[in-house]
Amino acid sequence: MGEDPLNVVDRSIKGKARAVIAPGFFRFMVCSILWSGTAFSQQPSSIISDLHLQGNRGRSDAEVVSWLQLRVGGPYDDSLLASDLEVIVARYAREGYFGAAVDSVTLQHEEDGRSVALTFFIDEGRLAVVRSLSVEGTAERLPPDLLGSMQTRTGEPFRQPALEADIQTLLNLYEEQGFPFAAISVHALDIDEGEEVDSVTVILKLVEGKSVRLRELRIEGNETTASRTILRESRFKEGGVFRGEYPLLIQRRLERSQLFSSVSLPELYINEDGSAGLLVKVTEGSYNHFDGIVGYIPASRAGEQGFLTGLVQVQFRNILGTGRRFSTRWSREERGTQDIQLRYVEPWVASLPLNLEGDFAQRKQDSIYVRRQYGLAADLMITEEFSVGASFSQSSVVPSEGQGAGRIADSKTTSVGLTVFYDTWNDPVTPSSGIRYRAEYHTGSKRVGGIASLQGNRSSSTQRARLDLEYVVSLFSRQVVATSLFLREIRSGDLDPSDLYRLGGTTTLRGYREGEFLGSRLAWVNAEYRVLVSPRSFAFGFVDAAYMMTPDRPSVGLVQHEQSRIGYGIGIRLDTALGLIGVSLALGEGDTFGTAKLHFRLINEF
Repeated sequence: MGEDPLNVVDRSIKGKARAVIAPGFFRFMVCSILWSGTAFSQQPSSIISDLHLQGNRGRSDAEVVSWLQLRVGGPYDDSLLASDLEVIVARYAREGYFGAAVDSVTLQHEEDGRSVALTFFIDEGRLAVVRSLSVEGTAERLPPDLLGSMQTRTGEPFRQPALEADIQTLLNLYEEQGFPFAAISVHALDIDEGEEVDSVTVILKLVEGKSVRLRELRIEGNETTASRTILRESRFKEGGVFRGEYPLLIQRRLERSQLFSSVSLPELYINEDGSAGLLVKVTEGSYNHFDGIVGYIPASRAGEQGFLTGLVQVQFRNILGTGRRFSTRWSREERGTQDIQLRYVEPWVASLPLNLEGDFAQRKQDSIYVRRQYGLAADLMITEEFSVGASFSQSSVVPSEGQGAGRIADSKTTSVGLTVFYDTWNDPVTPSSGIRYRAEYHTGSKRVGGIASLQGNRSSSTQRARLDLEYVVSLFSRQVVATSLFLREIRSGDLDPSDLYRLGGTTTLRGYREGEFLGSRLAWVNAEYRVLVSPRSFAFGFVDAAYMMTPDRPSVGLVQHEQSRIGYGIGIRLDTALGLIGVSLALGEGDTFGTAKLHFRLINEF
């Protein structure tokens, strides 16, 4: 027997597809409604005391009841009953029971006069199975084995949701091949009745439409950022074939640039001359970034006083609307120590996905030495998530008079390095998913002279290695786990304290003083469990663990030593009008609340 065909699958200009299958071809049968002890029309105050189903074999009681608006304990209503009868027949038809019907419904009035029990008598009819599925029209672009891998399969029960999913799969396939206006309709849906089961023959008609090539990316909403900067960051290619994921890729690229507070999903439009383009709307945000941390370190011995430590970092991320970046960083770990860093990035040199970077750093370590470093780096952006780079740096160490004499020698180190960087974090400030990976290797030479060198000037090779791995995952709603692993190692024949890595404090091993530990080989892990109260506000608990190894260099005051430490604590971060304000309390091994480390942090966009 023949049935009316399913409605045409409709496609919007934005490249989205939806499959609509009308339930009009399904047969409704509601034969009669019986009642006992009362009239059919119940009072609005009647409460449903019980609900039973009879005759359902292919679908469980719980599944059918979940379709209904009437509920045990809820009020009875004639209009809800009429709606539920239609829903039962329609839902059965979606699952391949085209002849399903509700033969009757009994309403049993209880003795209290205010309760009613319902019983639905269902005739499921015969299940329809798929005899065949075929596609007519311009279907030569389909892989030969595609139909065999679809959900609507020969011999399986016919299910409307499965057919809708298969239609969407076909549309997505054509969209990815550059045909965003492809359309599919159900050309025929033939049902043959059988003794035990019915069989269904499904014929789809496909019209692929025209291939679309993009001529332009139209931008709206930018006032400060130059349009050419946005085009560059989007990696838009004129003349490229439109593909389904292309708008989403452009949106993600612009969001990762951190130049905008919001970026719309680009919309496909067609001009009168037939050419096509994408329209993206942006809302410019705050281009500059402030990050400040203040920590209080209590006295470690009787008679001493605690002191403040701090870190201030300021970034300018869109100089003159071109995406150029400049940042400065100042930190103080101890009373007599301070660290200054300057960094400038020139993006997309010569319109290539190549960033050039220059930096300067100076560290004054108590009254022992001053270390200065200059560096140049180039990063090639293979994709928006993956980049490789090369670097050159030169550093010099000048010992201070007094404590530095005899421990630190005049030295100059020159090195070159390679970097690999991969970042899939969904948010650079408050990620809830993604991986961030960075690996570096530097090699060079260190030339030593001065008081600490008993054998005069000499040179030795140096090697540095770094690995950062950060993983963020959302396990449950509003709950995020952030884990990190960091490795550092330096090798040289002339190591002294100025060469060693420093560990400890709010950005590495919490619960200890800033830069408390020195080592030529370090490894530490951070683990945080966050409970989100808003997209950027959360409470958290953390555990940090670290391993440090100091080399054996008695001539410069270093004694070989290996040690490990654990820190833990709790904290909270709030999204306020001033910015992101964080407070954490951290304890190290042997600490009490009287000796715990307290840190305040402010992150502000301006």
